[in-house]
Amino acid sequence: MATLAVQAVFLLMGWMAVLHITRSGLSQRVYESVLDENARAVTQFHAQLLHETQGSIDHGSPQWERIQSMVEAYRPPGGAQIFLLGRDNRVLCHPTLRTNTNLRRVDYSEQQVTLLPRGGTLSLARLNPRTVAVGKTEFLSGPAALAFLHDPERGVKIVVYMPDAVLEAAGRRMTTGLLWWGLPTALLVLVLTGLGSAWLVRRYDSMLVRVNRLLEREVQRRTRKGLAIRDALVFGLAKLADYRDTDTGRHLERICRYSEMLALELRSVNPDISVEWIERLKIASSMHDIGKVGIPDSILLKPGILTPRERTLMELHTTIGAETLLAIRRRVGTDALLDMSIQVALEHHEKWDGTGYPHKLSGSQISMAARIVALADIYDALTSKRVYKDAMSHDKARRIIVDSRGSHLDPDIVDAFERVQHRFDEVRAHLQSDEPEQSLLARAVDEARKAAA
Repeated sequence: MATLAVQAVFLLMGWMAVLHITRSGLSQRVYESVLDENARAVTQFHAQLLHETQGSIDHGSPQWERIQSMVEAYRPPGGAQIFLLGRDNRVLCHPTLRTNTNLRRVDYSEQQVTLLPRGGTLSLARLNPRTVAVGKTEFLSGPAALAFLHDPERGVKIVVYMPDAVLEAAGRRMTTGLLWWGLPTALLVLVLTGLGSAWLVRRYDSMLVRVNRLLEREVQRRTRKGLAIRDALVFGLAKLADYRDTDTGRHLERICRYSEMLALELRSVNPDISVEWIERLKIASSMHDIGKVGIPDSILLKPGILTPRERTLMELHTTIGAETLLAIRRRVGTDALLDMSIQVALEHHEKWDGTGYPHKLSGSQISMAARIVALADIYDALTSKRVYKDAMSHDKARRIIVDSRGSHLDPDIVDAFERVQHRFDEVRAHLQSDEPEQSLLARAVDEARKAAA
């Protein structure tokens, strides 16, 4: 009996732990599912709105009558609710507006919304997304999950929300059913414990293993997502710096591709180059010239030959970039991507024979990542049009790189380039635009302004 009592206590504790973990997981999944359903409801209603209306929707107009009827008839899934705000962020259409006209007085301008998943908080008046956004807010009736979209042509914001109370009730129903199913099961297990306690222990252990695996996969998923966001931000900031002096289009994309091709070709002969190393290189290569933000425009954009003094100042971009990244590393701690980025920023102008800058490193003193980026950068500079020169052909650039073997460039990397040089030409042709990227961006901005006028 004592053994059964002890086993009953441990079984109860284990069951409560599993129930707690399961309830947390279910609540999160229910919340994420509701956000997705709200977003789909906004999209579906907006599609109907585009079909049924044109131009601004004014209260009391025939067009408003049609939309109000649509709102009254629309039933978002799972007990969610829908309403429309006008340009003044007051209620324009609501399922109960005809019976409760006081809703027209409700002003949501200062309603605070916490955006998901990033967590920034803004007032509803400042949120004007043209694609569906999701978040959470605190209405007078309580907290709620919501999705919303701004249609500037019609002057409305479509809001679909579900109170947290409805979400909690759904989660309780799911976990309560699990609890009531578990109680008789637990009793049955206690009865069978005397006949097969070892089997029950193994089953319990197996359950914990499965739960742990689920948690591990979730941690891995969130880690991958965080790294993807970090890499995208790094590349975006590097591209912002690149806009100051690059007039050849998709420069950073080409450098990434060239560096990746060289690293893949070298992987078979260099055991230090792994898949993870190559992924870091692709991001680190985009930061090779980040230090140019500290170089004056009069030097950076000069169409003619630089004077010795100007050349000395231009060469400072390597140390500026490395010191900037070092300052970041001092704050965040050791990081493999930052370490490689510092090496690339500092050493990509060093030469194999020791005549480069800033420290006249030679041979293997130069990091492998910097040696690879150096060749990629030289090839792109030769084959791209600049304010002071025309683009060089692939064949001529190839000859220059081959002639630099053992002097400017690592012989092994030049040999790897020779094996994939035809793919360099293909990438160059695919990613090189005759129109500068700044011009493309300016044209897009002009078109957007005309469309908004």
